[in-house]
Amino acid sequence: MSLDPELFAACRTGDERAWRRVVQTRVHAVFRWSVMLGLRAPEAEDAAQEVLWRAWKQFHKCRAPRAFDSWLYQITRRVVANMRRLVWLKRVLPTESPPEPAFVEGPTPDIELSVRACLDGLSRKQAEVLMLSDVEGYTRDEVAEMLGIPPGTVASRLRLARKAFRAAWDEKRPDPPGIERSRARTRRAGPRPTRGGTPRLSWERP
Repeated sequence: MSLDPELFAACRTGDERAWRRVVQTRVHAVFRWSVMLGLRAPEAEDAAQEVLWRAWKQFHKCRAPRAFDSWLYQITRRVVANMRRLVWLKRVLPTESPPEPAFVEGPTPDIELSVRACLDGLSRKQAEVLMLSDVEGYTRDEVAEMLGIPPGTVASRLRLARKAFRAAWDEKRPDPPGIERSRARTRRAGPRPTRGGTPRLSWERP
């Protein structure tokens, strides 16, 4: 999704009010990305703040409005990778609490946690392409730009990722999930088809 050209130009001049408007439109996405890339909700909140702070300080490095989401996602990947290294010990402690739902709006908490568990079982490459395409609703070309890979590679990874996700979902939840299919929406493309009782991954976000 392209950033509004006027906001982009204003941010390039250091306009803090314009940047606050950008933050309002992207903070939820950065939080989602951080969770889907493996952070817990409190960690994802910290990551989102760090990502947006870095983006503001480095805004001059963003090439063009249409490249903004790709550039922001690359920052998110780096911040999340650093945070995962810092908190890895917490993940193996026997007293670790179970994951908690991270999103206020969307599917029921058990559906959200099941989706995240299935994504965690995929390879990082498959999970990323599935998240960006089927959760966030980016096009194949947009996903290719965000990940720095050819569109054909996106298509092949996505095909394998959907197959792997479907198998994981059927193993964890053999009964069709109770998702309100008529109301689920991607952020731009409308409802996505559902196959074989697996959940539609997209859900509404503010």
